[in-house]
Amino acid sequence: MKANIQSEEKYRLLVNNAGDAIFILQDDTLKFSNPKTHEITGYSTEELAKIQLADLIHPEDRKKVLQKYQTILSGKKYPDALSFRIISKTGKEVWTQLNTTPITWEGKPAALNFLRDISQLKQAEEEKKRIEAQLLYSEKMASIGQLAAGVAHEINNPTGFVSSNLKTLSDYIQDLSDLTKEYREVVEKLKQNPDGDGSQPDVSEQVKRIEALEKEIDLDFVLKDIFELIEESIEGTERIKKIVLDLKDFAHPGEDKPNFADINQSMDSTVNVVWNELKYKADVAKDYGDLPRVQCYPQLLNQVFMNLLVNAAQSIEEHGEIKIKTRANNGYVEIKVSDTGSGIPKENLPRIFDPFFTTKEVGKGTGLGLNVAYNIVKKHQGKIDVKSDVGKGTTFTIRIPAIDGHR
Repeated sequence: MKANIQSEEKYRLLVNNAGDAIFILQDDTLKFSNPKTHEITGYSTEELAKIQLADLIHPEDRKKVLQKYQTILSGKKYPDALSFRIISKTGKEVWTQLNTTPITWEGKPAALNFLRDISQLKQAEEEKKRIEAQLLYSEKMASIGQLAAGVAHEINNPTGFVSSNLKTLSDYIQDLSDLTKEYREVVEKLKQNPDGDGSQPDVSEQVKRIEALEKEIDLDFVLKDIFELIEESIEGTERIKKIVLDLKDFAHPGEDKPNFADINQSMDSTVNVVWNELKYKADVAKDYGDLPRVQCYPQLLNQVFMNLLVNAAQSIEEHGEIKIKTRANNGYVEIKVSDTGSGIPKENLPRIFDPFFTTKEVGKGTGLGLNVAYNIVKKHQGKIDVKSDVGKGTTFTIRIPAIDGHR
């Protein structure tokens, strides 16, 4: 008897001083609760005995918690911990993590519960998400600044020669307008026959002026050049249109949910958008495989592709080659970006995905590009690896689940 009393005292001591809230739930009410339960909820033992479980749970979390208890009270095991919010007596939201198991209490089904306050952990997670979002935004702004000059240059070239062509065409139209006036004067004079005797008026002087004017403006050349200028201008406007469409595909504005995308098309759009960063440093070779469409965040993956391509170009001192290879591989879409640049020293490889780590000169990089790329790939449940030889080049390999973005 004495041993039983001592054993009960030990259990009571453990329960009363436990770091988790411990309570027994039966018929939707708390039949037993320890002091930590009162601390987390703000209610006394007497108050908890009069409160329905649903009244303690945040309305948005209520359904999933009650479903779990239905499973438990039916005698089935529910091994996974469940995170949800409770509303304390003061109205404060408290994030908790619950582990529960079915038991028999006073001859009836019940649930033994261990509830932990994880509010600080949740706050830390939210702070981490906020910082990651700020880093992503910072890198995105840096990328936009980098793109702006390149895209402006790519658009400025065709815009420049289209504008020049229009000026030349305007001059040609003025010359042809002057020539047309001379033609019309001849036609009007030839229509004149005041005596009605069938004689034709003398237009020799007008014909001479027309011949002289045709020679002066080089009519044959003008007529030929007009068609060439128009064709060249159409090509220029099509180039501008393509850049704008590629920029739109690159950005995917308003897409904050995963969508099915063609990775090859996304890569092409990115290459075209950053072309001004690549064309002076490298020949770009594409080796695209037949890929399944991937459920992903296209805008974010395009940012990864942009970072890798620009980094590849910047690693090449004079002129080299950038290879892009895509393949479907064992349930994944695999993207490889290789360069013939300077390579990455072996001692730096373990750190290249760390935030703010960079080997570039001050002002040449944020040190966030590869860290952002790593986190974006991780968000897609994928992997990113790197292999590099100093003096030979670097290859980044990205693997994204091919079916639904989760693996």
